[in-house]
Amino acid sequence: MSKIGDQRRADILQAALKEFSLRGIGGVSMSEIAARAGIGKSTIYEYFLSKTELFSASCRAKIQRIEEQVQSIFMQEIPFSRQYELYVEMMLGLAQEIDFNELLQMFTEGTLTELKPVMEELGTDITAMVEQAIRRAQATGELVSDLDVGITAACLLSLPNPHLIFRLRELGKKDPVKAVVKLALRGIRAEESQKAVQ
Repeated sequence: MSKIGDQRRADILQAALKEFSLRGIGGVSMSEIAARAGIGKSTIYEYFLSKTELFSASCRAKIQRIEEQVQSIFMQEIPFSRQYELYVEMMLGLAQEIDFNELLQMFTEGTLTELKPVMEELGTDITAMVEQAIRRAQATGELVSDLDVGITAACLLSLPNPHLIFRLRELGKKDPVKAVVKLALRGIRAEESQKAVQ
């Protein structure tokens, strides 16, 4: 596909995702998506055979962008604690972008079933990235060497919780993300790293 074709496809996916989030898959027409993308309806069919295929592709594109963001964080040559801070901030940013009413309109049981393998793959890929980052942090001495990497990754990935961060802000914490990361890493940082934090 040409650069123009790639850009047009990306524009269609972005317009579709917005329309689906506003009206749900059943409540939006291909004409409305085309209008938002600034193209004719027939152009959409040059890229996607059906609205269902377009919905799936737009969700997959969003999921891929999230995965790329996570990968860019955990591949940086910076301490794991900073990588984790960036991850928590990214996840909180995503949570703040989500309108849960729009999300409920967007998905049906069928679309959720269709996207389940994609979401499972995303979870597996992100877990693998974090596990690799934990192993690097263990190798450099930032984290203790006797961690169960799988359990540690699962715990750390479950922590970015918007409610927790908002509550810490209410309690007057100036940098709640750093506070959460410090708490999450307490006990798994290597002795020398623990002293540097104190």
